[in-house]
Amino acid sequence: MTTIYQYAGLANTRTPGYGVEECAARIHHLAYAEERLMFLQAAHIISVPERDVKVLLARLQYEDAQHTDMLRSRLSELRVSKKRAASAPDTSLAVLFDEAIHAANTTELLASLVRVIKPALLAAYHDYLATTNDLADYPTVRLLKTIIAEEAEALRLLQAAYDDVVNSAERRAAADAWVDHLQQLLNAAGGIDGSGPVSSEAVALQRANEPYVIPRELTRDDAFPRVWDFYHVANEQISARLGQMISTRLSEVTVAEGLALVLCETPDQPWAFYVDLARHLWDEMRHSLFGEAAAEDLLGDRSAMPVRDFEASYLFEMTPLELYALIGIGVEAALMKYPPGKREEYEFCRDMAGYPLMRTFQDFDWADEVLHVNIARRQLKEWHHGDQAELVALAQQGLDFRASVRNLHPQSPLPDLGDRVVKRTG
Repeated sequence: MTTIYQYAGLANTRTPGYGVEECAARIHHLAYAEERLMFLQAAHIISVPERDVKVLLARLQYEDAQHTDMLRSRLSELRVSKKRAASAPDTSLAVLFDEAIHAANTTELLASLVRVIKPALLAAYHDYLATTNDLADYPTVRLLKTIIAEEAEALRLLQAAYDDVVNSAERRAAADAWVDHLQQLLNAAGGIDGSGPVSSEAVALQRANEPYVIPRELTRDDAFPRVWDFYHVANEQISARLGQMISTRLSEVTVAEGLALVLCETPDQPWAFYVDLARHLWDEMRHSLFGEAAAEDLLGDRSAMPVRDFEASYLFEMTPLELYALIGIGVEAALMKYPPGKREEYEFCRDMAGYPLMRTFQDFDWADEVLHVNIARRQLKEWHHGDQAELVALAQQGLDFRASVRNLHPQSPLPDLGDRVVKRTG
């Protein structure tokens, strides 16, 4: 008699499954695909105008960075060196991603994710679980269950975005043509996990003959009104200060876009650098969502408060090193001071505004910023070749540039929240 908990509840215990080398070969391909997906999605955060797609890409690039990290850690347990794990597989899989990153618009980007890469990745994960010996390969089985759950959710969300965006015959035709081209490249590489036959005939590239360059210009849909900047007000003006805090959080979308540049345009860094930057990027986009959610909760309309634009006029003109020094050391480290800083923002929402939702958001915003400062200090220490004084000077140079750009145009008043704050939070 057997029980469901025999073999610790594991199935597939008496089939040989894959050996270590075959497991490692497949995981190597899957880890590489997840890594390239991180870069693919991050690289288009700036150029995609649709707010909700932009936000989704920020989340998914972070999750795919985590998947890569998990799979690479598993490779080191399967007799694969760190150098080998960090390299591209010995197939033409790289060519697929080299081409896919050149998606010309949101239609092509979503088509590549929804109809080619993500479905192939999910199918490869399911095939792996169906074949491997659960008992022998349990560490992989466990982590793949987590990855599959996240990738399945990602595909559902991307499919919904695809259905919204690819909404005309012209767009569907463009999507079909791009999908056909990328599918040929994927097939030629032997599939996403490298287990299929590899084609000896090269597929002609359409765009990847030159490296992809992220456009440095602001792209926004009309989801939110926009202003250059808005007035700063004192805490005693409770409604106005709360409104300013909501719009400031909302405007962190531009910081996330700036971090996408740092992530994608800083080559040859240790893998930990990209994992950290992917997290930082997603956190800043989450902070923008804090503002969105608070506006919708407080005012019944997510677009009731504006996004400010002035950050884009300096972030997109800086080198990645200058940009990261400004964000991590110049701006975020300064926010650790009390008062004012992040702690004061949290205390304002708790004690003066008395608004529970924004209190929670600012509490986590504060925790995130502490993490970001530690990340920046760690990564900039390795990245910047000068001493600490030179790094601080670089950050100050960025702050001065930021201030000069900010003053190019006048500030605007924010919408008056009036007694709606009292009614909603009282």
